[in-house]
Formats: sequence, C-alpha cells, structure tokens
Amino acid sequence: MARRERELYRGRRRRLNVIGLVLSALAVLAIVAVVLFYSFQKYIVYDQDGISLELPLLATPEPVDESGERVFEEVQVQLEIGEADYSNVEAVAGEGLGELRAVFVPAASVNSVSVQSYVNLMGSYNANALVLEVKPTSGQLVWASSSETADGFGVNGTQNMASLVQALKEQDIYLVAQVSCLVDDLMSERASSSALRLIDGSPLTDSQGGWLDPYSSTVVNYLTELCEELVGYGFDEILLKAVSLPVTEASIYYSAELSSTPTPTSAVCSLAQTLTSAVRSAGAFVSAVIDSDPLVNGQTDLSGQNIELFTKVFDRLCCYSATAYQAGVNGEMLTDPMTLGDSSLRYVPIMSYAPGTSCYIIQVPSYLIG
Repeated sequence: MARRERELYRGRRRRLNVIGLVLSALAVLAIVAVVLFYSFQKYIVYDQDGISLELPLLATPEPVDESGERVFEEVQVQLEIGEADYSNVEAVAGEGLGELRAVFVPAASVNSVSVQSYVNLMGSYNANALVLEVKPTSGQLVWASSSETADGFGVNGTQNMASLVQALKEQDIYLVAQVSCLVDDLMSERASSSALRLIDGSPLTDSQGGWLDPYSSTVVNYLTELCEELVGYGFDEILLKAVSLPVTEASIYYSAELSSTPTPTSAVCSLAQTLTSAVRSAGAFVSAVIDSDPLVNGQTDLSGQNIELFTKVFDRLCCYSATAYQAGVNGEMLTDPMTLGDSSLRYVPIMSYAPGTSCYIIQVPSYLIG
C-alpha cells in the first residue's frame, strides 16, 4: 500500500515590503541630516575656497601663557583710504538748458516789496532770470517752510514763497533758488550733533560760518526736504552753494555720524549725488557754486568738489570771478571735463558786471540798488 504524503497547512507567506523599507530609511536619513545640519550649522565656515566644517574637537588648541590666558598673535595693520573713482558714474546733467543771465537777490531783499528793485535792474544787464538767496549761510530761511526740521530748530522765515514765485513767474522771469548747504550758523549751533567737528571734537567755524557734517542723516534729509519744497513752489533751478568742505591747514574733520574721519571728496560727493538726484526727480535743473580758490590752486581734493563727478551730476557750475581773465581761466578748467550739453550754457561766472558771455550771474553793487 502506497504511503500517503502527510498533508500540512503552511499558511500564506508575507512578502517583504522592500519599497516601504527603502522609503522609511530615506525618511530617517533625511531627519538625521536635518538634525545634523542645524546642530553643526554654527561650525560651518564659508570662505573664498568654499564651504568647510570646523569642529571644536578637531581644532588646534589656541596658545596660552603660564596663567592660562589666551595668547594673541600681534598683527601690524595700516588703514589706507584711496581716492574715490567716479569714472564709471554716468553723466546725466547738462542737456536742455537755456541761457542764464541772472541778477542775484540777497536774502534780505527776497520779499514782495524789495525784490522789485532787482526786477527793475534786469534790463540794464540784459537779464532773463533772478537768483533768489532763500537759504543764506546764517541758516535763517527766507520762507515759512513745511519742513519739520526747520520748524523744530526754529529757523523758519515768514515769506509766503508760493505767492512770491507766482508773482515773478507772471512777469516771465526764470527763477533760481540759491541754498547754502554745509555752511549754516543756526543749524550747526542748534543741531549740535550734526555739526562738522575738528578731530579734537570742537565744532568747525571759520570766516564763512558754522559748518555741517555732510554725512549726517539729519543734514542730508533736511537739505533734500528744502530743495524738493522749493521745486514744488515753481523754481526752475536750484543752485547749491557750500556743497563743499573748508580747506584748512590740516583739513581733518570728524564725523559724529560715522564715528570716524571721512575723506572730503567722498563726503561732499555723496551729498551732491543725493541732492542732484532728488532735485532732478522733482523736475528742476540743479547747479552748484564751485569754490574758486581751491579750483585754481589745485585743492579741490581738500574741498571735496570733485570736478569730474560734478560735471556729470550738476547741470551748471558757477564760480565767483573778480575779472574777465579769472572768469576765463575758471571756465576752461570747469568745461574741459564736460561731455553733455553746450558748455557755454553750463559754465556761469558770478561777477559784478555782465562779461558778455552766454551765461552769468550779476551781484549788483549796493550803490545801484534804489
């Protein structure tokens, strides 16, 4: 009789879930990677050679002295500040200008009554414009500005500038507002933290007046507010005076804003770029008074008035000239770097008589004012 095979119940075998195990392993690895990343993140060093991991356990022990204090290696360091390079700055100024034959009106006469004496003299000088000194070196504004800074430091005037501008524009007069930027007696005294100081900490004051720090955010914002407000009144052009630093024997200044000693060129040029951009955006031309002595004596690096940059950002460059010869010399030096516009419209001598050129600003002798 054949032997019957034993019947056994083996049950259903489970298949190994390989995909699940792989996914689980990857998830665990991802979690571990994240934990390791955040745990060791403070030890990751980025440098010019790439990324590296510097663990304290593997670091070379710092040298210590006998008392256990860490010993530092002496390093000789010398800070050198090179000259700023403005060759790559794009020229944006100097086009669309007309002739400027202007009579200068000092701050004391910028009112509806006194200004008429200067209007009456325009014909004698073949003038088509007035330059109104609205912010003199004293810092006392001619008009009642809406600037909170002007109001807070009590430097507002009383003149209704909007009304005065409208009255003069109705006579077809081209109007220029002259603003003293960094020479401001009142602000240097009342906003003492914004005053330009000598290296010993004393405020810088000279024959021109009290000087302001061009790096001070208060100064920059204040001047920007005033210029934009004047354009809003209808002025065709803003003429910035004292956008420079004084040329002293040492020419060393201290900027409280930077807590350092700034170079004159970088300080002044930074302010110039900020103000010209604001005025141009507001819809007016913007010009600057160039200091004649530093220009002729080759000391513009000390006054901070970089002519290469100034010809690129200011529409006109104006310069005090006592004689026709001096006006010619100044003109040659200022127009040579100009690349845009008509240079005869961009250089403006400031004189006491009409020199017979396309553009000029006349400072009328006091005995001729009725």
